[in-house]
Amino acid sequence: MTRSNLKNMHPRNVLRTPPNYTKLPIKHKDFRRVCTLNLNGTVSVDFRNEHTLRELAKMMLLEYFDLKVEFAPGSWMPTLALRLNYVLWLEDLLEPLKLDTVRGIDIGCGSSCVYSLLAAKKNKWHMLALDLKEINIEYAQKNVERNELQSLIEVHQQPDKTTIFKSYFESPNATKDKFHFCICNPPIFDSNSPNLTRRPASRTVRTGSAEELTCEGGEVEFVQRIIEESMLYKERVTIFTTMLGVKSNLPKILDYLKAKNISNARTTEFHQGRTNRYNVAWSFHKEAIGDTAPNQKFCC
Repeated sequence: MTRSNLKNMHPRNVLRTPPNYTKLPIKHKDFRRVCTLNLNGTVSVDFRNEHTLRELAKMMLLEYFDLKVEFAPGSWMPTLALRLNYVLWLEDLLEPLKLDTVRGIDIGCGSSCVYSLLAAKKNKWHMLALDLKEINIEYAQKNVERNELQSLIEVHQQPDKTTIFKSYFESPNATKDKFHFCICNPPIFDSNSPNLTRRPASRTVRTGSAEELTCEGGEVEFVQRIIEESMLYKERVTIFTTMLGVKSNLPKILDYLKAKNISNARTTEFHQGRTNRYNVAWSFHKEAIGDTAPNQKFCC
């Protein structure tokens, strides 16, 4: 990660100070087993090895947030700096609302349930974690329990992949409380695309199951479904947000919001090494993401 990226990182991101990969293996034995000790005394981490990334993610969550996390085999390995930046951006969006209690929805929480865990552990936010896959739900629930966060996080399995909020909001067991935000890292790739195997090379191995990486229509159609349902449940959620993995998709989403006459929207840009991510937030409430919440660019 370059010095410029560190300078532009969110000012409250603890990873503005880079992890010390020489000292951390001494403290975390499982992480130590996947590191290589160089002749000069430094430590190397093989970012192209999935098992190494798994132990790295577990170590980082434990070291920085005292979170004990296990991942389902073959599931997505979250990058802590980027996920933390997303949570910090939400903090900034919510701050003008002066809320005593914050409730959020984690769309596609994955087996790690990382956004919900971070939000609950760091900020004591109440989170609803949604996912389609039964194994992800199983691991997510266990991660909530092993960190004793059951009072703050509810894990709910979505029975229908074509809907986002509907299965929960129309469930007889759903809370009647309003939610203040939703958070989402949608599948980037179109499952119908013939170019799925022609992705650019990366310095890290790509992790994640097919359901986590792809969906019909890719992230554009997935986010469009969120926008469609946001219009149905505008009184249930104050601020809708999502991440995008492809820069050229951001204007498509902004055009779609405009076509739906949703003008109260904001964007931000995250950087992680050589990888960029783009976020958009919108609301039907005048007091949310107004003029006091300008577009921002944060690096991580």
